[in-house]
Amino acid sequence: MLKNPFNNNSLVNKYQSLINQINILETNLKNLSDSELRAKSFKLKQQYKDNQNLDELIAESFALTREASLRTLGLRHFDVQLIGGLVLNNQKIAEMKTGEGKTLVATLPAFLNALSDKGVHIVTVNDYLANRDQVSMGQIYRFLGLDTGLIQEGMSTTERQINYKADITYVTNYELTFDFLRDNMALNLNDVVLRSFNYCIIDEVDSILIDEAQTPLIISNNIQTPIEKYIVAAEITDYLELNTHYKVDEKNKNVVLTEEGSKQIEKILSIQDLYDPRDPWIPYIINAVKANALYFNNIHYIVQNNRIVIVDEFTGRIMPDRRWGDGLHQAIEAKENIPIRQKTETVAAITYQNFFLLYPKLSGMTGTGKTAEVEFEKIYNLSVEEIPTARPIQRNDLTDLIYKDQFSKWNAIAQTCYKISSTGQPILIGTTTVEKSEMLAQLLSEYNLSYQILNAKPENVRRESEIVAQAGKKGSITIATNMAGRGTDIILGGNINFKIQKQLYDILTIAKNYIISKQLDIFKSLLITQFNGISQKFVSVLLSLVTDEKFLTLSDIDILRILRENDRISIPTISYQCSIRYLINELIKYNKKHQEQENQIVKNLGGLYIIGTERNDSRRVDNQLRGRCGRQGDPGTSRFFLSLDDNLLRLFGGPKVQTFMQTQISDDSPLESDLITKSLDSAQERVEERAYQQRKNLFDYDDVLNKQRNIVYYERKRILESVSLQKSIFAYGEQIITEFLFELKDETIPLVENLFGKNLNLNYLSNSKSLKSEFDLYELKIYLFNEFWLTYQSKITELSVYGDGIIENLERSILLINIDRIWREHLQKMTLLREAVGWRGYGQKNPLYEYKQDAFYMFETREEILRHLVIYDLLRSSIL
Repeated sequence: MLKNPFNNNSLVNKYQSLINQINILETNLKNLSDSELRAKSFKLKQQYKDNQNLDELIAESFALTREASLRTLGLRHFDVQLIGGLVLNNQKIAEMKTGEGKTLVATLPAFLNALSDKGVHIVTVNDYLANRDQVSMGQIYRFLGLDTGLIQEGMSTTERQINYKADITYVTNYELTFDFLRDNMALNLNDVVLRSFNYCIIDEVDSILIDEAQTPLIISNNIQTPIEKYIVAAEITDYLELNTHYKVDEKNKNVVLTEEGSKQIEKILSIQDLYDPRDPWIPYIINAVKANALYFNNIHYIVQNNRIVIVDEFTGRIMPDRRWGDGLHQAIEAKENIPIRQKTETVAAITYQNFFLLYPKLSGMTGTGKTAEVEFEKIYNLSVEEIPTARPIQRNDLTDLIYKDQFSKWNAIAQTCYKISSTGQPILIGTTTVEKSEMLAQLLSEYNLSYQILNAKPENVRRESEIVAQAGKKGSITIATNMAGRGTDIILGGNINFKIQKQLYDILTIAKNYIISKQLDIFKSLLITQFNGISQKFVSVLLSLVTDEKFLTLSDIDILRILRENDRISIPTISYQCSIRYLINELIKYNKKHQEQENQIVKNLGGLYIIGTERNDSRRVDNQLRGRCGRQGDPGTSRFFLSLDDNLLRLFGGPKVQTFMQTQISDDSPLESDLITKSLDSAQERVEERAYQQRKNLFDYDDVLNKQRNIVYYERKRILESVSLQKSIFAYGEQIITEFLFELKDETIPLVENLFGKNLNLNYLSNSKSLKSEFDLYELKIYLFNEFWLTYQSKITELSVYGDGIIENLERSILLINIDRIWREHLQKMTLLREAVGWRGYGQKNPLYEYKQDAFYMFETREEILRHLVIYDLLRSSIL
C-alpha cells in the first residue's frame, strides 16, 4: 500500500489500484538479469505493435522503468512519483514541489510512450538542463534498449535529424519551436529535421506555456532601417518633460503624447505633421519616449559587447537571440548610444500556445501550477493535479514585513542577513532585477558579509549551477534574481559534487606541477597527509593518471572542462575519463560522512532561510522562490520584505491601502497586516488576470492566423513529399483559364490585362470584344486548355535536356518560393490589419470579429495570386 501522510487524498485513491499492480510486478522483476529486463522491454514494444494500446502496458512499463532506474542510477521511484508519472500519461500537469524528483518522474511516461516508436519530446527551459537530463536519465532508457537524443544550440541539420529520430529526445522549447518554423521554410525534404509529433512532456510548464507565451516566436529578415530617425528621436527626448509633453502608463507599459508635446516635437523637427503618412515620425518618437521612460539598463536589459541583451523578467536570464519588435529595440540602442542594428520583417511566426497544441498528447510538470490552472484548462485543455510530497513539508512561511519606504526595507534586509548569518544558517535572497541584486550586494559588503551573486551578468551566469548548488552550505549568503527553472537542487550543507570537482581539480593541477619538476615522492607524501584514510587504489589510479603522457599535455582549463563534463559522459571514450570517474566516486565516499554531518548541522540551524525583497507580479514566481527551501521534508523558513513604494503596491494597491499605510507605519518599524497581505494577494490576482487577458487576446488573434498557417504548412509538406507536381501545375493553369472565361462571360466584371495570354503568346486575349464576337466560350476553353498543355509540355522538353529530375525540382522550388513569398507578405498585412481593427472598437464594432472577416478575405485572394505567380515563373523559366 502507498505509505503517505496524504493517503486519504482522492488522487491517491484514484491510482491506488495501478500503484499496487506496479509494486507487485516490481517484486517479480527484481529476480531477472539485466538482459532479461531488456528482453521484457522489447516484448512490450511487440505487444504495442500487435494491439496499438498503450494503456494495457502502463503497469508493466512503469515497473520496468523503476527497476531500471534503481540498477542504473541507484534511484527508486517513490509511490508518489509513480502517481506523478500516471498524471503525466493522462495528459495533465503534475504539480510537484521542489526537490520531489520531477526529472525522474518524467522517465515513466516517456518510456511508456516511446514504446510506440513515434518519438517522445521532453522539453526543458535551457540547454544545460536538456544536456544534464539526457545524460543522467538516458542511462535508464539505454539500459532498456531505447536510444536518446539531445538538441543543443549550434547543431547541424544532420545532427538534429539524427537526434530527433531517437526514441526520446531532450530539447529546449526555444530550439524545438524554431526547428518547426525552419522545417516549414525548407525547400528540400533533406533539410527537414522533425518527424510527426507524438507525445510531449514540458518541464517547468508554467514558465514555458504562460510566462514565455506573452510574445510570439519569430524568424525574420533584415530590412532597410532609417537609423538617423532613431538617433534624432532619442535626442528629442531630452527636450520633453513628463506630464507636460507626454504621460506614462506604467500598468500597460505605454506612453501618450500630449497636444503640447506634439507641438514641441513638430517645432524641433520643423515639420507640419508628426503623423504625415508620407514621412511619419510618430512611431520613432513614441519608441524613443518608451525607451527613456519604461525600459532601464540592468532591469529590462543589459549592455553586453556593444549590444542590447534582453533580461527575462520571469527567470532573470538573458535572452541573447530575442529582440523587441516594432522599432523598440533600435530606440533603446539609440538611447544607449550603441550601434543600431537593422529592423526586421517577419518571415515565420507562431505562439507557444498554438505550437504545443500541435501535439496529439501533451503534459507538463511544475512546482507551481495551481494558481494558473484556469488558463491551462481554457487554452491548453490541461488540468493540474497536486502530487502529494514523499515527506511532510516543514517549511515555515512567515507573514510579510511592510516598511514605509525602500531605504527602510533594504536596511532591514541587510540587518536580518547580519543577524541570521551570525548563527551560520544559510540565506537565499530573491531579487527582481540585476540592479537591485547589485545594490544589495554593496549593502551587505558594508556589514562585512561574504556572499555569492547570481544575476543575468555573464560572469555570474557561467557559475549558475555551482552558486545555486552551494546555497545551502553553512554560513552562505546567496543573492539571486528570479529562481524559476534553475534546475539544481539546493542541498543543506552544500552540494558534495561541486566540492569534489574543485578538490580533484586542485589535486590534479598540483600533481602536474610536481611531475613536471620531478618531485613525485613529495607529492605522494602530501597526498597521504591531506587524505588520511584514502584507499591505496585511489593513490595508484591518481599516480597512473598524472603520469599519463596524454594527460600531461592538457592545460589547467582542459582539466577543469573535463571534470565538469565528466558526469555528462555516459560512456567514457578516453582512458583518463575512466580514471577520473573512479577518483570522483572515491572522493564522494571519503567526503560523504562529512557531508552528512554538515547536512545535520544546517538542519538543526533551521535549514535554508529565504528572503523575498518584494512581491512579484505573479504569485507563482513568489512560490518558486519559497519552494527553494523545505525540499524533501527539510526544515526551512521564508519571509518577504516589502515597502510602500514597491511597484505592486504603488500601481495596484489602491488609494485605501496607500492611506492606511501612511498612517499606520512609522519610519523604521515594519507592519505585519492581514489587510495589506490580502491587498497584495488581490493586487497579484489583478495583475495575473490582466496578463492572462493579454495572452488570451494574443491567442485569439493568433488562432485566426494559426488556421491559415496550418493550411499553408500542410500545402508545403505535401509539395515537399510529392514525387511529381504536374497535376498541381495543370490544375493551376486550368483554373486561371476558367477564371478568365468567367470574367469574359460576366460583363459586369472588368477584364484586366491577362498575363496568362502573354505567357502563351496569345496577344488577342486582351481584346474582350473580339473574343466574345468571334469565339464560342466552350470552344475557347478547349482551345486555351490545349495551348496551355502544349506550352507546358514544350517547357518540360526544353528543360529535360539538362538531366533527370530537373523539371520536378524546378516546379517544387517555384511553388515553395512563391508560397513563402505570399505568406511573408500576408504576415505583414495581418500585422497591419490587427493594428487597424483596434480602432474599429470606437465605432461599436468587435475588433476580433472584424479581424477574422478581413483575414478570411485576404487569405482567399492568396490562392489566386499563387496560381498566377507559379504559372508565370514556370513558363518563363530557363536554366543558363
